[in-house]
Order: sequence, then structure tokens, then C-alpha cells
Amino acid sequence: MKNEFKGAVLIVIAAFFWGIAATAAKFILNNNVNPFKLVNMRLNLAFVFLFLILLIFDRQKLKITKYDAKYLAILGIVGIVGVQTTYYFTVATLNVGMAIFLQYLAPAMIVVYSIIFLKEKLSATIMISLAISLLGSVCIILGRDTTASNSLNLIGLITGLASALFLCFYTIYGKTCASRVNPWTVLLYAVGFGALVYSFVSPPWVLWKGITLMEFAYASYLSIFATIIPFGLYFSGLRFLTPSSAGIIAMMEPVIASLSAYLLLNEKMTIIQIMGGFMIIAAVVIINIYYVRKETSNNEQKTANNKEEIA
Repeated sequence: MKNEFKGAVLIVIAAFFWGIAATAAKFILNNNVNPFKLVNMRLNLAFVFLFLILLIFDRQKLKITKYDAKYLAILGIVGIVGVQTTYYFTVATLNVGMAIFLQYLAPAMIVVYSIIFLKEKLSATIMISLAISLLGSVCIILGRDTTASNSLNLIGLITGLASALFLCFYTIYGKTCASRVNPWTVLLYAVGFGALVYSFVSPPWVLWKGITLMEFAYASYLSIFATIIPFGLYFSGLRFLTPSSAGIIAMMEPVIASLSAYLLLNEKMTIIQIMGGFMIIAAVVIINIYYVRKETSNNEQKTANNKEEIA
């Protein structure tokens, strides 16, 4: 499997887990679980579980330098804590669909940042895919059943936009970290630093006091299936893709979230939402075809150059 295509597949799988987790999170928050407490438990358990996994199966990935620790601390404190806190608060305040839509304004922000600061030259294919995916996301949100939607409020909109900024940050900065350190090491310490920040808000002896078995089960699910697996896959995929491409491909999450909410929470899906979902899927397919053709073209060019050298 070619590297760029492999990266795209990894991020699609990550988006699948995040989409399911978004619906699960809404179900959990509907059961009166505090969103900040949920994020705190999730980060704590994700660090403990991943640390134990690496300790048993690959201790080499536990080692980092002091120089790398600085980068990972910034990623964890700003990126992980920022996006998790603002996202879950938005889910609790608004609804799953609107929270995801606001968060996934990030790909457009990433594209703007990449053009201005990273001097990235984006192909027409990438720009078209971005436009299609954003239009699809708009259809998913605006096409929802308004009789069942929550009313909007200013605080929820602000935290939703903030989650997009934090997602933009950890995608761009996360690529830098994943290019220096193994993705699973990046995840371990980023989550660890995030959990450390939350320990000042609610120390472990306060957080876990009187915790119910159901709350522990909720947090365990989110720590594994919404944190360890998808974040690990996402950081792995970032090694092979530009931040702008990774952000667009990750927009599969709203599609999965809407579908899972329809199946599990009995939320209705309108024709417009279904059309929006197909638009996002089409955008992701276009990017994958683009990378496959690009890799094929590069290989053919290398073969032609080798033949010329032999001749």
C-alpha cells in the first residue's frame, strides 16, 4: 500500500471511531455526566491503558528525550486538552451534529494556514475536495430535522469555533511531533500531559471518589475507542499526508456520527443530510484517487528515468 493512500486509510478508520464516539458521548452526557469530569476520566484512563500496553509489548516506545518532551507537552496541554474540553462542552450545550460541524471548520482553517505560513501549494483536486466536503457538512447540519434540534446559544457557538481552532493546531503541530517521534509515543505523552493539566482542576483522589461502575465503563469506552485507537491512527496517518489533506479526509466523522445517531439514538436523517454524506464520501474518494494516480505517475517517471540511465 502506497504511503499517502495508507495515510488516508488510517485517517478514515480514525474518523469512523470518532464518529461512533460522538454519538456515544451524547448518550453519556444525556445521562447527566459532567462533560469536564468525563474528559478528565477519559484522559486519565487513556494514559494508564496505553502506558500498560507499551510497557508490556514495546517498552522502547516509552523513551523520549527532554527536547521531545517539550513538544509533546505543548501538544497535550494546548491540543488535546483544548479540543477535548471545548468539543464535549459544545456537545453538551448544543448537539452532536452542530458540535461536529463547528469543529470541522478546521480543514478550511488548516488550508489557509498551510498556504500562508507553510507555503504549501495545493492542487485543484485538493481545493475542490475541500469545497465539496464543506458543502456536504453544511447539508448534514442544515438538513437536519429542526423540530428535534436544540436551540443555538452563543456560548456553545464560541466553544464550537474554539474546538475548530484547537483541532487545527493539533493537526498541524501533531504532524511535526509524529515526524520526530513514534505516533504511539506521541499519543501517550500528549494524553499524559493533558491528564496532568486536568489533575490541577480535579485531583485523582477527588475525581475518582464515589465514581459509579457505569461512569467508569463510559470513561473506559471513550478512553479506548475515542482516544487510544483513533488518535493513534490519526497521528500515524499524519506522517504520510499534508495537514490540509488529513483534515479533509477526517471530515468523514460527521457522516459516521449522523449515521450512528440515526441507528442508535433514533435521530432522523433527511434527504439533504444523506446527500451531504455522499458529498463528503465523494470528496474523500477523490483525494484517495488523486494520491493513487500521483504515486503511479511518480513510479512511471522513475521507471522511465532508470531506462534512460541504462540506455
